[in-house]
Amino acid sequence: MTCPQIQSKIPLFDGTPQNITAQHHVDKMADFFDLHEIDEENVTMRLFVQTFGGEVRKWFRNFPARSVPTLEDLKRQFLECWEVKKDPLQIKSEYTKIKRNAGESVQDYCIRFNAVYNAIPDDLKSTRKSVFLKFPDGFDPNMAYQLRERDPATLEEMQKIVVSVEANLNDKRARMKAEKKVSIKEEASTSDQVLHKVEKDD
Repeated sequence: MTCPQIQSKIPLFDGTPQNITAQHHVDKMADFFDLHEIDEENVTMRLFVQTFGGEVRKWFRNFPARSVPTLEDLKRQFLECWEVKKDPLQIKSEYTKIKRNAGESVQDYCIRFNAVYNAIPDDLKSTRKSVFLKFPDGFDPNMAYQLRERDPATLEEMQKIVVSVEANLNDKRARMKAEKKVSIKEEASTSDQVLHKVEKDD
């Protein structure tokens, strides 16, 4: 994949109020680099900077030349400036209410879930077992049931299989929809035959 093709796929972050935090953006970019197997630091830094828009881009342009030597330095300064500092109890409340948004991909929900959980101070964190029970509740009841039926051993394993669970459910819904269409057509055909016979008998 060429650089322009990659750049067309990178998410943007401009610091405006939206349903994504600076930490969420960092996590999305880490997944992006893994997905496209990009590990050369000069490339990852260049691509990370290309995600900056608006005030974030202005902020970065104020950096003196060669003042940020590594990607880790860039991410640290980015988070220090743009990650919204929330009250710990507010983060805990956000975690309690967290649900997958309409149109949100499974991968993005997993990243958001982990970012919110990891932002909770250690003394307020739920146990790993309760987190393992909490994660499926963010999905619709049918998907939550299917996730628990798979009986994964860890939260990490559950988050890996959630994509296949959704794919299977979508296939099942598509089959049921197709079968319903066939059934309706057959019923309409039978009705036409009966009507034709009645008209013929008359």
